[in-house]
Amino acid sequence: MAVSLSSVDIVGAGPAGLYTSILIRRFLPHIKVRVTEQNLEGATFGFGVVFSDKALDFMKHDDPHVYELILPEMESWQNMTLNLPKEQITLDGVGFTAIGRLKLLEILSARAKALGAEIRYGTTIDSLDELDGDLIIGADGLNSLVRRTDEEVYQPSIDYAKNHFAWFGTKAYFETLTQTFIESEYGPFNAHHYRYSKSMSTFIVECGSRTFEVLGFDKLNEAESAGICSELFAHVLGDAALVTNKSVWREFPKLWCKRWYANNRVIIGDAAHTAHFSIGSGTRLAMEDAIALVRMLAAHDRMQDALAEYDSNRRVIVSKIVTAANASANWYDRFEEKMKQPPIDFAFDYLTRSGRMTKTRLHKAAPKFMEQYESAKIANAEIIDPVSDDAPGAREIGFVRSDHANCSAILWNNLKHNSDKIAITGQAGDLTYSELVALASMWGNAFAAAGLDRNDRIACLLDDTPAYPAVFFGAVRNGFVPVLLNTQSNPETLNYYLKDSEARLVITEASLADQFTTEMLDDTVVERIVVVNGESRREEHIASHAFLDDQFTELACADTHPNDMAFWMYSSGTTGRPKGIVHLHHDMAYTHQSFGLNVLKLEADDICFSVPKIFFAYGFGNSLTFPFSVGATTLLMPGRPRADAVLDAIETYKPTVFFGLPTLYNLICRDESVETRNLGSIRQSVSAAETLSEEIYSTWNRLTGHGITEGLGSTELLHIYLSNRHEDHRIGAAGARVAGYEVKLLSPDGDEVEAGQEGIMLVRGHSSTPCYWNRPGKSEETIKDDWIYTGDRFLEDDGYYYFQGRADDLIKISGQWVWPLEVERCLNDHPDVHECAVMAHQLPNRGMTLRAVVCLKQDRAGTEHQTELLQDYVRNQLMPFKYPRVVEYRRELPKTGTGKIDRQALRNEA
Repeated sequence: MAVSLSSVDIVGAGPAGLYTSILIRRFLPHIKVRVTEQNLEGATFGFGVVFSDKALDFMKHDDPHVYELILPEMESWQNMTLNLPKEQITLDGVGFTAIGRLKLLEILSARAKALGAEIRYGTTIDSLDELDGDLIIGADGLNSLVRRTDEEVYQPSIDYAKNHFAWFGTKAYFETLTQTFIESEYGPFNAHHYRYSKSMSTFIVECGSRTFEVLGFDKLNEAESAGICSELFAHVLGDAALVTNKSVWREFPKLWCKRWYANNRVIIGDAAHTAHFSIGSGTRLAMEDAIALVRMLAAHDRMQDALAEYDSNRRVIVSKIVTAANASANWYDRFEEKMKQPPIDFAFDYLTRSGRMTKTRLHKAAPKFMEQYESAKIANAEIIDPVSDDAPGAREIGFVRSDHANCSAILWNNLKHNSDKIAITGQAGDLTYSELVALASMWGNAFAAAGLDRNDRIACLLDDTPAYPAVFFGAVRNGFVPVLLNTQSNPETLNYYLKDSEARLVITEASLADQFTTEMLDDTVVERIVVVNGESRREEHIASHAFLDDQFTELACADTHPNDMAFWMYSSGTTGRPKGIVHLHHDMAYTHQSFGLNVLKLEADDICFSVPKIFFAYGFGNSLTFPFSVGATTLLMPGRPRADAVLDAIETYKPTVFFGLPTLYNLICRDESVETRNLGSIRQSVSAAETLSEEIYSTWNRLTGHGITEGLGSTELLHIYLSNRHEDHRIGAAGARVAGYEVKLLSPDGDEVEAGQEGIMLVRGHSSTPCYWNRPGKSEETIKDDWIYTGDRFLEDDGYYYFQGRADDLIKISGQWVWPLEVERCLNDHPDVHECAVMAHQLPNRGMTLRAVVCLKQDRAGTEHQTELLQDYVRNQLMPFKYPRVVEYRRELPKTGTGKIDRQALRNEA
């Protein structure tokens, strides 16, 4: 079976176009192929082309003849070198091969001609009407005529990296692909350099906008730029100088097309997508596009079927690579900040910059470097709380860190006086403290029987049922590390969590177990999946009753230290990869001794009901830390927190202390049955994350006889560090400083602001995370000495702090940070959307949400059904809380003079 074509026109005689012509002539020899190139034969821009060391395997299979021609011309090496201002680091196993671009083109051109392809050099095409092929393939790069001809179908979007770069050559010889980072009097620079022949090397120079402007590169010609860069990198160039070939300064274009074919036209390579040069070769991606396309043409008898399958299959594969490439580009945009890290941390951060290389994969790929990295970390194997024992906050609340060697004491201490008291209640039944301790002991013993070692991670994808505290406390008591995961995470995100945490064991709800497929577990070290609250449909999963069978109901406490790692939570990942937020054994006790004793003031006969789930730091403290610390009872409610379900639980179990979020209070207050419900058991209500509206505060006060106590916390600090007082509620204020925490406001320059001025808040207290797992760069950005940089802007008035916004463009929705641009990109991928803009929007009740202004394709109408489709798409592609509550439609979006969407004009309309 093969597609019924007689002729193909290929526009562009770069590697992608030539290789496509070769493959067509080899596998579909009945098709006449013509390649048209505007440049003269032998003319090329740039110098070398670099591939990973195994990248040519694809060519070896599809065209061994070309492979054998190219191989002798390749330069290859097995390691990579990082030249840093203070140290040189070798990255073993990071091998590459390279070839001169001109030599590659010569080989491909000769092979294409030998197979009967016609190649027209020096021929400019102004319109595709000049071509008569049954199929037209656009391999004509970033400024593709083929793409521009049907742009409304391909729907390209383009963004630019922030750094400026110029592509030079040099006769200097480099043993390996090398990254050289330097500090200069003008600012920091980076150079990517590698040899591509015995006598020539590629040398790409990169710098930030500020450095670019200081040196005035935009006003210099190529020779002048090369001269300056030759001087800056003289220590690696030796006597060699930099040479030019269209070596103009550019910002890397990040192009992506939503569709790759239109009628009888299809695009490949840089015409359809670009991938930043820091992650590998765009040439390889383009040549693999050619392979995928020709395979589809050979497998289908209808051209449209072949193009459709090429588009749907290949685009999914490339999108993952491009996502990684964009993450890598973002890393380079910030390499100046990264250079502040210790060299070994910088190297690890560099290797993991794209999100594709996990610690487990690095052990296999670069064992010598990982041995060096982990040896350097031995001194820090005991993660140290950066806050000193005698910090003012600890002295204020009388906290003694050495008293809290294992956080399971918060549960186990209840055996002495509260053994028969109800610890947990809810629809899953009641458990006394002795019963919960027995169940937790069984879990802890089962973890040990499963072969886990101290500090091994256990991934917990659990809803709020008695299994959660039992799993958690059993794990920490035995020195294992539970990782609390959001139950709404999609399989791709879960795969990332498992790889990043290197969890050997997963505990999951039966209702969520189907996600743990062989594919989803790819490249993880997970050894077994244990299912709670039901049975799994997968034979390889283990039911919890089988896992716990014959385990002892007593468990001695491991000899952990207050500074030992106890548990993790993950950030929401709004500005990149989610971060593993590490917490130590003494952190829970600190939040109780600060917020619990000084603000919450629970009593033993309280029943606490936290609607926010345990996997959130806020819900974790509300459901586990505070009630168990005083022998109170926790009401657990699994499932979605619908207003009617919450009201039913209040009436049935009569909680005395209620924890919610502004969005939840809003839902309850607007529920049609709330006026007839009995809320009289609640004596205290708490809210966090966002600011309550005065309307909701007043309504709740009328319904319950008391107002809501607002506070603000973070996962990094584990719970609330700013809070209103029960006797002093100030609407619109995040609250006053909670005892045990120190707070300061800094200007953008790092100076403490004067009274009445807004500043960025930093917080210090013993519950703060000591680090993000394996993210030294991110750790350094957030942990400033022993302070946590919140990124929140505040004004202080009479000891109370008023939120002014973020230091960046994130907004908080339902207690979690959301990046509007992430949602905008998601919506732009929807097939009904032509273009859109997503931005923050304040609701009448003062809550924050997302507003999407959408321009649909011509055959779509902005109906309520269309809005539901778009909202559901975001829920499914990202996370449910990220969907835009407000969706508006325009025939076209306002544009600036440079053709960009005018977001300011859209904000002014709101």
